Amino acid sequence: MKKKLPIGIENFKDVALDCYYVDKTLLAKEMIDLPNGSAVLFTRPRRFGKSLALSMLQTFFEQGQDNEKFFEGKKILELGENYKSQLGSSPLIRLTMKDIKGTSFTDLLARAKDLISNEYLRHEEILNGDALSDDDKNYFMSIVKKNADDVDFTSSLRKLSHLLSLFYKKRVIILLDEYDAPIECDRVNEFYQDSISFFRPFYGEALKGNDDLRFAVVTGVLQVAKESLFSGLNNLLVNSITGSGFDQYFGFTEKETNDLLSYYGKGDRVLEAKTWYGGYRFGETAMFNPWSILSFARFGVLEPYWTNTGENSVLGELIGKSDERTLSSLNEVLSGGTVFVNVDTSINYREMSFTKDALFSFLVATGYLSCIERVDGTTFKVALPNKEVDEAFEREIKTRFIPLEKNDYYFSLRDAFLSGDSKRLSKCVEYVILSSFSSFDFSDEKNYQVLALTMSAIFFDECIVKSAVNEGNGRCDIMISPKNEGGIGSVIEIKHYKSKTSTTRLELESKKALAQIKERDYVEELKARKASKIFLYGMAFSQKNVAITSEIKN
Repeated sequence: MKKKLPIGIENFKDVALDCYYVDKTLLAKEMIDLPNGSAVLFTRPRRFGKSLALSMLQTFFEQGQDNEKFFEGKKILELGENYKSQLGSSPLIRLTMKDIKGTSFTDLLARAKDLISNEYLRHEEILNGDALSDDDKNYFMSIVKKNADDVDFTSSLRKLSHLLSLFYKKRVIILLDEYDAPIECDRVNEFYQDSISFFRPFYGEALKGNDDLRFAVVTGVLQVAKESLFSGLNNLLVNSITGSGFDQYFGFTEKETNDLLSYYGKGDRVLEAKTWYGGYRFGETAMFNPWSILSFARFGVLEPYWTNTGENSVLGELIGKSDERTLSSLNEVLSGGTVFVNVDTSINYREMSFTKDALFSFLVATGYLSCIERVDGTTFKVALPNKEVDEAFEREIKTRFIPLEKNDYYFSLRDAFLSGDSKRLSKCVEYVILSSFSSFDFSDEKNYQVLALTMSAIFFDECIVKSAVNEGNGRCDIMISPKNEGGIGSVIEIKHYKSKTSTTRLELESKKALAQIKERDYVEELKARKASKIFLYGMAFSQKNVAITSEIKN
């Protein structure tokens, strides 16, 4: 009988005894080898095994429990007695911050106090005896009963480590899971500064200059900028997706993926799985999405698993706020190409911009793009990791630009775009898209380019889409090139009026745009690529009205 698949299970004990476990226990060795007082921050995309890794560390290190049975046959015990002796060796604090959210800071703080109180209560045995003073015991109970003031709560993590160290006469391990969840929530709900004021000392006092600390492991999706959350915390060892070391501990390596799929009778489908769920690179190691690989092993169907488990609407939000240059680069990536990006995995939520580097850094950190090659320093060649993420982008673009109630018209718009029927396309664009953007700013030509680029990314998914391309004797607005000989291509030139104008004038301008395409030889690249069919579109916009003139070249 095959072992069970641990899809969505974050408790190491449940996985170790009853499920197929991809052995990551050597992470415990990495922690043992660190000097006392070390604090490590691991940032990885959601559902890449961070919570399970912390549960494994807790099971291995936390004292007072006989947990050796959970590590039988695991790599950590193969290293010998020096490492085996660390089983159950330390008092340990673990906090999972993922549910510390709220629509107000008061609500968020109440949830944080509940979490802290419960962790204190988990260690109530230290109230026995006289290792702690009466003042220490009173402080302890004020946290448990949640009647301590906010200042006391900001110091409560540091204080608990001290009290545990006093009682057990040992240094303490601190594990913090999804530390950035409250900060991300606060950015959305606009009480960011209140949250920073609470969590900066809460984390900082415990992680820096704490003589009671053996080591700390902190996990999250994003590295919140030091100037906001980790001010002064210069001892923090940050391991992001672009960093070196610890590469193999989050996600599945290619060998781990091959072994798992072979075990479940799908070894002949590894290449398919790589196309759909691979493509990530952490440090120097190629990685697969663990959630999707486990799901594929269970169901045997190639479909989006990871992207269906989370909130992907952030993609639509970011795309909608991006400038034309950024969107052009994104469309190049969506067309299967690569772009060069200065990747900064340190995010200042409050000042996050939507420039190309900021947007792409965010998408890399959250797993929607992948750094496939380091070019120089912090400059990387960035691409889509796999088909699963490609489909998520397309879905979110369609959702943003074509509302659900008009989704039936998506196919009409697509057919019109690919037919070269300019009148039909004009009507579809007006009805399906322009009428859907009540708050869209149509005063700038670049917004129409965003519109056309987005349509192109959806309809020409087998092509490379670029904007502002130097071609022929000028620069065309949008160039859609086939990836292979014999494919279709398109050139789009856009004109616009800031104020409303007549239909006749719009039609005249669309004809001028088409004439510009031909006069300036914008189609030369497409001819060189031996495109079988080339669609030429001159588009003229005035507010929410459009006129399109087209021509097809075979």
